[in-house]
Amino acid sequence: MARRRTACFGAIFAMAVGALIVPLATIATTGVPMPAILANDNRLPAGLLSRHELRLSLAAVWGRWYPDGPRGAFGPMQAFAQNGQAPQIPGPLIRVPVGTAIVVRVRNDIPGTHLTVHGLMNRPALRDHPFDVPYGQTRLVRFAAAAVGTYYYWGSTTGAAVSKRYGADSQLSGAIVVDPPHPGKRPSPDRIFVIGQWDNVLKAHGNPNFNYELDVINGRSWPYTEKLSYARGSTVRWRWIDPAFGAHPLHLHGFYFRVDSRGDGTEDVTYKREADRDQRVTELIEPGHTFAMSWNADRAGSWLFHCHLTYHVMAHRPISQMLRPPVHLSDEDDYLRHAMMGGLILQVAVRGRSAVQAQPARRVKLVVAPAPDDGPANPSFEFTLEENGKATVHSVAVAPAIVLTRDVPVAIDVVNRLHESTSIHWHGMELDDSYYDGVPGYSGQGVRRAPLIASGGAFEARMTPPRAGTFIYHTHKDDIFQLRGGLAGPLIVLPPGQTFDPSTDYVFTIAMPSLDKGGLRVFINGGFQPPPLVVRAGVRQRLRFINMTTYFTHVMLSLSVGGRTATWQPLAVDGADLAAMQQSARSAVDTVTIGQTRDYAFVPKRGNMLLQIWPAPSLPAVSIPVRAI
Repeated sequence: MARRRTACFGAIFAMAVGALIVPLATIATTGVPMPAILANDNRLPAGLLSRHELRLSLAAVWGRWYPDGPRGAFGPMQAFAQNGQAPQIPGPLIRVPVGTAIVVRVRNDIPGTHLTVHGLMNRPALRDHPFDVPYGQTRLVRFAAAAVGTYYYWGSTTGAAVSKRYGADSQLSGAIVVDPPHPGKRPSPDRIFVIGQWDNVLKAHGNPNFNYELDVINGRSWPYTEKLSYARGSTVRWRWIDPAFGAHPLHLHGFYFRVDSRGDGTEDVTYKREADRDQRVTELIEPGHTFAMSWNADRAGSWLFHCHLTYHVMAHRPISQMLRPPVHLSDEDDYLRHAMMGGLILQVAVRGRSAVQAQPARRVKLVVAPAPDDGPANPSFEFTLEENGKATVHSVAVAPAIVLTRDVPVAIDVVNRLHESTSIHWHGMELDDSYYDGVPGYSGQGVRRAPLIASGGAFEARMTPPRAGTFIYHTHKDDIFQLRGGLAGPLIVLPPGQTFDPSTDYVFTIAMPSLDKGGLRVFINGGFQPPPLVVRAGVRQRLRFINMTTYFTHVMLSLSVGGRTATWQPLAVDGADLAAMQQSARSAVDTVTIGQTRDYAFVPKRGNMLLQIWPAPSLPAVSIPVRAI
């Protein structure tokens, strides 16, 4: 009889812990033990598996959570623990072969609460089947793992939905993975990552205050998240689960990945045909959803995988402030201005030698300088593009398009004339050498790491674009302020022999103005109201959309005629051409998330049309008249 037990955590539980931040008397858990909560890397399945049945005992408890590692500060948090072991964030992993019956005993050891547990139910399911566990009581549940896929379970002691858990119960989540049958062999290796968010300081209307948010992957916040390493040539498989309150546009530097499945916690859809597996560099995962991805680690170097919502990749404030925030929040702008990287970031090393970079056949200079109205709280930049002795100055609040050619090696000299340092990331580019990827201190190999581009300094980035499409270049330093100063622009790669035709090819860079210039509005190509488009009737037009806002994850796009939705042909996402079956004409309504590009084609008839861009459903659209002559 095959048996499996999880590893004993006794030795780990005895580790040294950080200093106590808040007196326990201030927490409504007096007299209740507060064990250290361990970060769960989701490598060891929990419970006892015997033939076709898994048995597992879980308890919901208070514990001391160390998102910055065992030597960091802790916050009191609710977490799931396997019976007799230390609590974990995320909760113990349930992983079984398909066809397994799962028996789980759940106890509520959180005083004064009524625990509601979700997700411990048959798969597939048409709907959730939660059950309640009053304090001090135990519930037994039995369910069948009848469908392969990525799922999760979660709990709440406040009655909140999965997308509204902001406080102490926000980390009551764990992964469920149902593998295909694997008699005589183990399933293919993969990794499981659970996103967590905690926000102890809410705004007046009850929504999270981004300035007091803590974001984690498998219980840890960057730079304390796991450092991943793969041999060059490896196939990497990851599963992502979002039982947190935010949507996350997850972006991989330097590589495309395939989306192998998507799920909503009740069902999971696996894409069996290669043509159905979207190629992406950025995938949006919604609260309560999952996806599985795979990619080929075919180029050596140090790369990042991270959320592209800017507030989710900032170092969190001290936990003491999150537990006892100051009455006056006058330092918020200063915090946003100087916060380092943090939160939802993984560092990924691909071991091996980097490819030899080809000698550039072109050289382009990009000069970044302060605009006349630049100021500490109101950043505003202007840009100059130079090539072959010809310089063009761009004073609008967005970086200019750089047009490259597929398979032609190029050197781009970034000259920094700002009053501060910066760095440029070439978003979506499959670089031969990660040194040019643009994350200071991380991009590169060994001791050769990309530097900050100091004020008055310059950096040469080399690349040979392997595919044509719509890409992005943008700052990767002081992101909120520099992005809102305009340091993001289109990177257009054309097939050999083709030139960019602005009369049929239109680029829309969707960004955000400086904090004191526009509130919740968006800039389109550097302005609040772009000029009307005049196009040629009967001639194929291409629209390229780029979302480089700091937090609008669902920017909606639409094209209409006479108040009715028009049709367009989707061409590409993230610079990757869509499969032929995905390029069929369809209703001209779609969304583009942060760090993503989307291309469409349409053939206008003579008359008037309307292109509209909504940053969010509650905000007004930017309307751009289109006249076909």
